[in-house]
Amino acid sequence: MKMFLLFSFTLFAAVSAVAQNRFPSDFVLIKGGIFTMGSPASEPERGTDETQHRVTVGDFYIAKSSVTQREYSRLMGNNPSEFKGDNLPVENVTWFDAVRFCNALSMREGLTPAYTISGEAVTWNRNANGYRLPTEAEWEYACRAGTTTPFNIGNNITDKEANCYNNYGYNNNSSGRVTGGYRGRTTPINSYTANNWGLFDMHGNAADWCWDWYGEYGANAKTNPTGPAAGTLRVNRGGGWNDFPKHIRSAYRAATPPGNYSFNLGFRLARTPEKA
Repeated sequence: MKMFLLFSFTLFAAVSAVAQNRFPSDFVLIKGGIFTMGSPASEPERGTDETQHRVTVGDFYIAKSSVTQREYSRLMGNNPSEFKGDNLPVENVTWFDAVRFCNALSMREGLTPAYTISGEAVTWNRNANGYRLPTEAEWEYACRAGTTTPFNIGNNITDKEANCYNNYGYNNNSSGRVTGGYRGRTTPINSYTANNWGLFDMHGNAADWCWDWYGEYGANAKTNPTGPAAGTLRVNRGGGWNDFPKHIRSAYRAATPPGNYSFNLGFRLARTPEKA
């Protein structure tokens, strides 16, 4: 009996260890909660599409960093980036490129792909355990990391703290605005300090594609929103190396046709926790 109990405990511990290590070390588990999405009317240089509303999100995993060119080229066999470098974020990728990468990585690791892709029609299986793009709400929740200020580091940001085009400063800051110097290109991932939840480059460097179609928020509270059912533009968040500080705020919303690409637009991965 003792031997059986010991075997059972050992087997349980082994299974538990496997379950705990199903996610790579470069992912962070974001515990769900309620936050205020959007920006207050008093926030300098805000957009009119940033209506504040209460949002509840569930638990999710998100990558600490953007997908790199090394990761992308090894899996997809090509590197579309304008600025070449293994440890630079992959850019010049369309939204369709991003979801195809998610599915390819899921299949390589024996996971259930999150997306069904038929031409330009893409549907998301929310019960799948494979890699996916974060929703817009998940992205902002993760970016803020419990903060309510324009940036997750406070009320201002400089090019010493993020890779952006800071020549005009933020909120009419005309003195001492350039501290690190405009870089004019992407920088290696993890070059700047992570936010409170361990995520890098949520402001600047390369923007992140999100799942959602772009549309108005409204002021009503929402739970795990995924955006409009249809649209013409897909959301991307965080801004890039050539964006002004106002465009890399936590609440700033950018939108691009899903078939378009840009040298300041990449993506980071997310996953849905598996049920016990």
